Amino acid sequence: MKPGQLPTSGAKPSAALATIYIPSRRNGRRFAVVSKVLSAAGIRHRAIFPLLRSMRLGKLERSVLDSGYCETGWRMPKDVSLLVTDQPEAASKAQKVIEISYDLASAAGRQLSADEIYHPILFHPDQITKEAYARAEVLSGNRNRPLPLLFAGNCDPATYDTPDMGKAFGLLNRHQLHQLARRLPPELAVFPQTPEELKSLVSQATESGKPLKKLVWIDTQQFRIPAAQWLDLVVKANFFLCTPGVRYPWCQNLNEAMACGTVPVLQYPHLYNPALTDGSDCLAFTDATDFEAAVRKALAMAESKVKPLSKAAHEYHADHLSLARLVSAIQDFAEDPERRKLTWYLAGKA
Repeated sequence: MKPGQLPTSGAKPSAALATIYIPSRRNGRRFAVVSKVLSAAGIRHRAIFPLLRSMRLGKLERSVLDSGYCETGWRMPKDVSLLVTDQPEAASKAQKVIEISYDLASAAGRQLSADEIYHPILFHPDQITKEAYARAEVLSGNRNRPLPLLFAGNCDPATYDTPDMGKAFGLLNRHQLHQLARRLPPELAVFPQTPEELKSLVSQATESGKPLKKLVWIDTQQFRIPAAQWLDLVVKANFFLCTPGVRYPWCQNLNEAMACGTVPVLQYPHLYNPALTDGSDCLAFTDATDFEAAVRKALAMAESKVKPLSKAAHEYHADHLSLARLVSAIQDFAEDPERRKLTWYLAGKA
C-alpha cells in the first residue's frame, strides 16, 4: 500500500474485539480520535469508561459510539487481546498494548524505534474518515490558488490568550499571533468580517488571475466556515499560518493544510518527528521579531518556488501524518505475533 493510501472499503474488519481505556474526561477528544482510527483500521473495539464517566460523555464521544465498530462497557474484560490506553498500569491486563503517550517533547527530537509512532494529531475528529482524506488528496493537485497566505480559526482571547504556550513550549500563543497580524502594514493583511467579504476577495483574485498579495486572516468568531467547505477554502491558499491550539502547539489545521498541498508557516517545526524543514516543506519563524519577514516571504514567493514546497509538504503528510500511515502502523502491529507493545505519541493531557 502506498503512503497516504487507505485500505479499500472492502477490507475485512478484525474479528478480535480490542479495548480502549482512556478514562479521564479531559481526554475525551483523544478517545474519539483513537476510536475513529481503530474503526478506519477495521478493528472492532469496546470502550471502557468508569461508571460515572459513562454518564457524562461529550458530543464527540457519543458520536463514535454510534459507529458499527464501537461498543461500551464499564468493566475491563479479564482477557484483552489488544488494549489501547493512556494508563500504563493497565498494560498488564492485555496480550498486546498500544500505549498512548502524551510526552511528545521527549520524542520530537530523536530517532524512534520500530515500536514507536509519532502522530500528534489528525484532522478534526468529525473529519477522520476515509472520504475526507480522499477528498484532500484530490484537492491537493489544484494549483489555481488565489490566496498566498491564509489563517482561519477561533481567536477568542479568553481561550487562546494563556501563558501555557510560552511557559511549556517557548512559543507565541494564537492571540499573540493575531495581535502581530493586526499590526502588519495594511498592504500585507486583510481581515474579512463576513462570508460575503471573503467571497469577494477570492473572486476578485481569481477573475483577475493575480493572487491577492495579502495575508487573509479569518477569525471564525466573526463567521464560521462550514465543515463541508473547509478543505475547499484551505486549497485556495499556497500557505497556511499554523497557530498553536489551546493547550499545545499541534493543531489539526497543519494536517489539513499539508494534506491539501498547502504549505505550513509556523514557529514550531522542531516539534514534529521528523522535524519540518524551513524552505523545504514549510516556512518557519522563530519569534515575534521575524514574524513579518515570514509573512512577506510567503506573499512574495513565485509559483515556481511554491510548487516544490507544496509537493514536499503533501508528501510529508502522506509519509508521517496521514490517517493511512497510522492505520497501516496499527494493523502491522496488531497482526505481528512477536510484538507486544506499540507507543503512540498523541497530543493530550497527561
